[in-house]
Amino acid sequence: MDEEKKYSSKPIFLKGCNETGVLLLHGWASPPDELLLLAKYLNSFGYTVSAPLLRGHWAKPEDLLGVTWKDWFEDSQKALDELKKQNSQVFVGGISMGGDLAMLLSEDESVKGIIALGAPIRFHFHTLAKAGLFFMGLFKTYRKKYYPPWVGKETRNRKVYSFYPVENVKEVIRMVEATEKFLPHITKPILIVQSSSDFLVSNRTPRLIFGGVKSKTKEIFWMKDAFHVFVENRKVWEKIKEFVEKI
Repeated sequence: MDEEKKYSSKPIFLKGCNETGVLLLHGWASPPDELLLLAKYLNSFGYTVSAPLLRGHWAKPEDLLGVTWKDWFEDSQKALDELKKQNSQVFVGGISMGGDLAMLLSEDESVKGIIALGAPIRFHFHTLAKAGLFFMGLFKTYRKKYYPPWVGKETRNRKVYSFYPVENVKEVIRMVEATEKFLPHITKPILIVQSSSDFLVSNRTPRLIFGGVKSKTKEIFWMKDAFHVFVENRKVWEKIKEFVEKI
């Protein structure tokens, strides 16, 4: 299962000219590359943008074996610490699991706001999916990524792992459950962006986040005609910039 030729990535760091940094965290089994256009857009307004490469996402699905969600959190915290050295205030955001990591990082005093993009708290058929993962892990080490028939070519052709270790999906579930428990501890302003046609994350999730956090400033922004990953949509970029400027 050699995917090194089709998947390779490196962290993104774009130096800005003001005192605000933005930490962007990529999704599971995906590279920071998916955040590059958003990073360049935010950097064009003077923000320093960092999108680190999280453990296990170097080149091939085998790299995820033995990696835990706490490893991803540790990598994210290190990137935040580096960004804090150069900026007096930082916004943390991410797509999918990166959004969960951003919420978990928000206790840091330097964090001024959170940007949760398609961050899961509930998946479609959440309980059934957890049970399926348990039984699947008894018979298979890897599984091919599945996309529903109605998902567009843009999503199918993203530069991501096409296979994944079943055991590592369980780490994503553990992180999602840890994030849900952490919601009452979140007090920073938060922007929650969700696709209305996400085939993976339940549409209940934004309401669960909105109702669970203690933030005084919180907003849900729905994306129409988008799938699970929508960070290349200019409407999302503009909404994030508006949120950062407002805070």
